[in-house]
Amino acid sequence: MTPSHSRTAILLFARTSHAEVQHKWLPKGDIFFEELNRRSLSMIRRSGLPYFHFSEKEQIGQNFGEKFTNAIEKIFESGFDRIISIGNDTPQLSGRELQKAIRSIEAGNQVLGPSKDGGIYLLGVMKTAYDKKRFLNFSWGRSYLYKELKAYFEEVLESPLILPSFFDVDNASDIAFLLKFSSFIPFSILKLYQALLSSIKILEFELVLEQITPFYTPNSNKGSPLNTLTLA
Repeated sequence: MTPSHSRTAILLFARTSHAEVQHKWLPKGDIFFEELNRRSLSMIRRSGLPYFHFSEKEQIGQNFGEKFTNAIEKIFESGFDRIISIGNDTPQLSGRELQKAIRSIEAGNQVLGPSKDGGIYLLGVMKTAYDKKRFLNFSWGRSYLYKELKAYFEEVLESPLILPSFFDVDNASDIAFLLKFSSFIPFSILKLYQALLSSIKILEFELVLEQITPFYTPNSNKGSPLNTLTLA
């Protein structure tokens, strides 16, 4: 955490790069997730607000809902009145959206950043609108989480500020899809996307070769290895 007199804190709720690679099927993705974490922390630090990073080492609970709610609870118990939480898997999120969220929550409005898959990439919640029991029962990780949170905020206070809808990254298919929107992705992240996707394609090809090789035997030592395979 960084020291500050602000009553607003930012929470980076994101696993370490090593844990992300194990959780998401993205082989050789250590450097990729390391850069995503570095970029997220850099953006948060530029805001000048105090922040907390809850990786898998600090998270407490049996599931995502418990872990996230416990993190929110701990920050509120530390004396903060407002929390803005982000992850590390939304490369389209920039300092512009974060600053907009900060201005909104400090003006007394909750904030939601919806993901294209129905979840959220940013949550801005005030202590006065926080209910631990309700938060534990939200459908974290489901495609209707955004709708649940929006309805909840409208129920307890008023309609929250809604940020632009962005894509997040959960698997290789998401990376391939995001490359179609390269003009909206930072160059450093874009290059890592391309390199990671290439690594995944090579790995998938190697796995296919491993599966078919037992059924083939080489008949020649000339030419491409793929051209020398014939049925045994």
